[in-house]
Amino acid sequence: MGIAAVVLSAGGIAVAAVPGLGATACPRCYDLTSLGNRLYADRDDPAYRTLIDDADRRIAAFYGARLSEPRVLICSTASCYDRLGGGGEKGRALRNWSLMLSPAGINPTIATHELSHVEFHERLGSASGKVPQWFDEGLAVLVSDDARYLRPASQSDRCKLPYDEARPVIDADWWTAAADGVDRPYLQAGCVVSRWAGANGGPAAVLDLITKLRAGADWPADQFA
Repeated sequence: MGIAAVVLSAGGIAVAAVPGLGATACPRCYDLTSLGNRLYADRDDPAYRTLIDDADRRIAAFYGARLSEPRVLICSTASCYDRLGGGGEKGRALRNWSLMLSPAGINPTIATHELSHVEFHERLGSASGKVPQWFDEGLAVLVSDDARYLRPASQSDRCKLPYDEARPVIDADWWTAAADGVDRPYLQAGCVVSRWAGANGGPAAVLDLITKLRAGADWPADQFA
């Protein structure tokens, strides 16, 4: 079953209510043109292909391979992104179906961040609901190697703030904390996830976590106590 069929089947009436889902199912209905390899944009720019190829390589470097095959919807103008239902964010992932990039999100870090969400959810499958949003976001910060929120990978501690100031993100409501584009929750989540991954084998720890969650294990909250 193709992506469009999956989205239409899973989304139902939501496709009409949420433009991003509609655009995923029918990009041309939102004036997006195919640039090949599941990439759609409001203008033909070879740099977009290079951008997504780079993000794909980053995902594959972390996981060993990329399993997800999302549609990528790129807007070069604010009016295009508004038409897709976007807001003030730089990008947005729609489960494991697609990712949307705004004009401000057309760069490798943001593309990789959003593709990280898609890849993680693809690998988790029905276990996605077990993962708290702060971990999903912190992992995307780590996979995208976002210099805004993490120190260089060459440093043993990548946190940009003391760990005891980062940990409260675990108990906070992510959507409230990160409302209006506030950066601090990303600093906190990136710190906690990078510290956890560094202490447990890096990418191998994430793959092991995915395997255990898919096998029926509960979220290991004790590992972040």
